[in-house]
Amino acid sequence: MAAWKVANRYPRRGEGIVPRTLQEFLLDPVPEELAGASGADGLRLCDLDENAWKRFPEDVVRKLARLVVDKMAHCDTGRVGRVLRCRPFPRPPAGVRLDDLHIENRTRRCLAREGFGEDLQKLGDHTLGDILLVRSFGVRCLIDLLSALESPRMLRRKIKSRGLTPGRLSKLLSSKARRLAALPEAAMVRADDPRFSALLRAVDAEARTAADLAERLLTRSQDPPEAALVARRVRQLSDRIEAKSRLTREQELIEVFACTPKQRNRDILIGYCGWKDGRRHTLTDVGQRFKITRERVRQVCAKLTRKPKNPSTILAPVMDRALAMIAARLPCHARQIEAELAEQKLTAVGMSVEVVLAGAELLGRPVPCKVVKVDPKREKGRGRPVSRRDSRVLIRPEQLDTVPVVVDLAKKEAYFHGLATVKMIEQAIASNPRGMPLVRQTLMLIDGFRWLDEPSGWFRLLQICKHGLPKALDKVLAVASEVTLAELRVALSRNRRLWKEPPPDNVLLEFCRQMPEVRVEGNRIMADPPRDWREVLTGVEAKLVHMLKEHGPVMERGMMEDLCVSEGMNRFSFHAFLSWSPVIAQYGPSVYGLVGADVSQEQIDRLIADYRAGRPNHRVLHNYGRTDDGKVWLSYRLSKAASTYAVITVPAALKDVVHGCFQLLASDGRVIGVLTAKEGRAWGLGAFLREQNARTGDRIVLTLDLKKQTATMLWEADDAEPAQPIPNPVVPSLAHGGRVT
Repeated sequence: MAAWKVANRYPRRGEGIVPRTLQEFLLDPVPEELAGASGADGLRLCDLDENAWKRFPEDVVRKLARLVVDKMAHCDTGRVGRVLRCRPFPRPPAGVRLDDLHIENRTRRCLAREGFGEDLQKLGDHTLGDILLVRSFGVRCLIDLLSALESPRMLRRKIKSRGLTPGRLSKLLSSKARRLAALPEAAMVRADDPRFSALLRAVDAEARTAADLAERLLTRSQDPPEAALVARRVRQLSDRIEAKSRLTREQELIEVFACTPKQRNRDILIGYCGWKDGRRHTLTDVGQRFKITRERVRQVCAKLTRKPKNPSTILAPVMDRALAMIAARLPCHARQIEAELAEQKLTAVGMSVEVVLAGAELLGRPVPCKVVKVDPKREKGRGRPVSRRDSRVLIRPEQLDTVPVVVDLAKKEAYFHGLATVKMIEQAIASNPRGMPLVRQTLMLIDGFRWLDEPSGWFRLLQICKHGLPKALDKVLAVASEVTLAELRVALSRNRRLWKEPPPDNVLLEFCRQMPEVRVEGNRIMADPPRDWREVLTGVEAKLVHMLKEHGPVMERGMMEDLCVSEGMNRFSFHAFLSWSPVIAQYGPSVYGLVGADVSQEQIDRLIADYRAGRPNHRVLHNYGRTDDGKVWLSYRLSKAASTYAVITVPAALKDVVHGCFQLLASDGRVIGVLTAKEGRAWGLGAFLREQNARTGDRIVLTLDLKKQTATMLWEADDAEPAQPIPNPVVPSLAHGGRVT
């Protein structure tokens, strides 16, 4: 009897010291003092199978068995205890009775007392935790029972009971392993992921990933105990992996980061990160809701979202699909991405792009874009941007500087011209080709953006239209309550500084249609209601319109100038506004009037004839040439304009040498000013001519010393004898075709 008891005591020769069912809980290395010189360096307790009897002496094997029992006794609490309570007990082979097992007497009596004596298969209906709770049945008895069930003798009996030949592997387990290996996400399912760790360790404690588990199962030499149970767990693992792809982003993030049994902490994290309503909330908002401080909210969230060592290895297929879709759409509107994510059922709460990108950072995924508010309004008196969801655009990080440049250029163009084109903005940022696709997306998000002609790229900004076209249109319709498109185009063309070429006709008409108090009928543009020009025009323009309405509506330029100057208008201002004002139209040579004026061709012809009759019959540039010593001389007879503005022309033959600044000297050698010449024009004589009361017909002679950069001026009144300023005759061949004396 004593020999029988000793023979059945754990550990038994030929059986493993550590059952395969418990290998995942015994990953500690074998102590050095027990390993000795057996060459067991790096060996772990979970590796102590039936071969341990060949590797170690019997006394060492028994010490190792006591160490295994002690380790499991200490693991009976905490996480390991929870796993044991949920882990199904491996079902013994059919037909095996309690008396067939070589187990210790205590283990046998405890099982018999619980009714397992005749039908040992009922053990498979319980969990490891249930068996541990049997009275007087401890960790040692559990290891004793599992070792006996997993002994080679019982394995052969199990194979025989299933009608299999020894060495044949379970087809069911192999098929489930192949299915698991075919999943592309299997490599990212790690053993330390709490969503999968229980199933992974229940099958193979040494597998690092699901792909590793599948490979180990496919290359196994023999089936594990309860191959059907292992196959069921592998199938459950595959089903769980596939189910992760059908989650929404918020469910996925909650599973990864809010896996805590404390519901209150889960709700705090979900509320702060916006995984419930799709919008992030402040620490203050969440703290007030749960009646805790902002700092406590931060602590709870920081603890739950603490990143693992390799966060990018966490399986998150929904987030990966969302980020891939965003990267493929860049650049684009944020609302467009949000609508597409909701349409593809990647979110059930309408999660905003900001929440998606924040979740990607928690998962260690590289964020492919930046969220930029194109045109945030500012609260009056505070200067803080008002959140405007419609102004958000997603761009690549290298395009971050493009958005403010595009907005600034568009606003400047709209402010000064009233409208702009996409092509102009693209040309301005041509040095940054990566920003080209972003221009249209950015422009369409600016507040008040309106297309005037989308195919050609003309647009306007409603709140910024101050000058340029809207101002000119307002002035034109104030003077002429109705104009044709052609008349408006001519009026705009007069301001060459503002327009090199006015916008196309269809753009002008669309702009007028969008203007308030303007009506368009065909090609006619009307003010509705009519406007008072006195309220729209100011300064010189108002005086010009008043003069033409009183003496016009068309007048000869010289007569109009004399009347305006007599009323106190500056001559320079008169000619400047006469040349570019949109309310003034030129009806013929030196004949001007109000835009849209109702005048006959006879009136215009009469004014042209009067102008030509009173025009002087001599040229301003009378003569020019060079002296023997290389000086240039120019002789002029002043016209009305030349005597007024003192701007004279330089002959084309000399404009390449007569340029720059010259010290202007009187005939007696005193300095009287500076003469400036550029591009065939020269000016700077005005002060001297006004001092001499110069009039039309007076003569001036300029002698320029090109080396000393001086210009000597001689002035003669029209009634004086002709002067002889040039003592030395010029060489004709140096005059380049000019007239010489």
